[in-house]
Amino acid sequence: MQPHNNTPIAAPRLNTELNRARVAPLPQLKSQQICTIGAPDAYRTDYRTVCEVPVPETTYHPKSGNAQYQPVPYASFINGARDAMANMLNADPVFETYALNKAGSQLFGMIGFGSGLTGQAITVALRSSYDKTISNQVAIGSAPFICANGCFSGEHMISAKHTTNVFPTLGRMLGEICDTAVTPVLERIRMVDEWKQIPVQNDLFGAYMGVLFSRGLVKPQEFTAAFRYWNACHDGELHAEHGTNDLFSAYQAVTAAGQRTAPRNAFRHFAGIDHATKAIAEAGGSVTDAYIPAFDLQIREYVDVGEAK
Repeated sequence: MQPHNNTPIAAPRLNTELNRARVAPLPQLKSQQICTIGAPDAYRTDYRTVCEVPVPETTYHPKSGNAQYQPVPYASFINGARDAMANMLNADPVFETYALNKAGSQLFGMIGFGSGLTGQAITVALRSSYDKTISNQVAIGSAPFICANGCFSGEHMISAKHTTNVFPTLGRMLGEICDTAVTPVLERIRMVDEWKQIPVQNDLFGAYMGVLFSRGLVKPQEFTAAFRYWNACHDGELHAEHGTNDLFSAYQAVTAAGQRTAPRNAFRHFAGIDHATKAIAEAGGSVTDAYIPAFDLQIREYVDVGEAK
């Protein structure tokens, strides 16, 4: 294995006023980990491989001459997100992990930072594309250090289109969401930790998964992967921390399964699981008594006030 290189790839910067953060290594996961980022049409990879994907050409509006489609290099987006959170927390990240579809045209990634809370990282999740299917999207959430399973609420997701002035727009967007989301995410980490007090035995885990599946929040392959993760943790083959009979471990199993979600579907998966599990927790862990409103993820489009001025 080659030594880790913590120097960012050179690419157009989104905010030149920020200090440059160091690149973090891949998370140190157990070799027998069952769920890794990447669906059947995607694969898990590292920062430098992502940055090697060729950037498509900018296209221009035939009449105005303005950029009609302005692709943002993956390196610029990742570096900008890393820098924004590193400057907010005054700390470099501790892990990074990415996924690409086979064509390299769709990206999903997570960058983890120390939270000051045992076992949990503040995580910046990214989605983007080179095929016009996904705008530049960011979510702020959390992940356990032992497995990098994502925990993201739809409340802390934001998006910016690949259009004119996207570079300064993205720089401002990243700075604002990192500034406003950290405190509520820390509160959410504490709340999720309280789910360890809500008992979930094997039969209730099956009922929990059934609710998620019936609502379209997990797909068949994720359903199967979640059971594999749950069983492996309880059999001592994987993370012992997630082998307890409680809602926290159930939630970790299904978010681990989410690592098999295609990049284009990742945000909806994580936000939907968070939405349903929170409702079940509020009902004391009862899937029959929980009121779970219909879920429809609407990622907020960033309004660039700075540009409007």
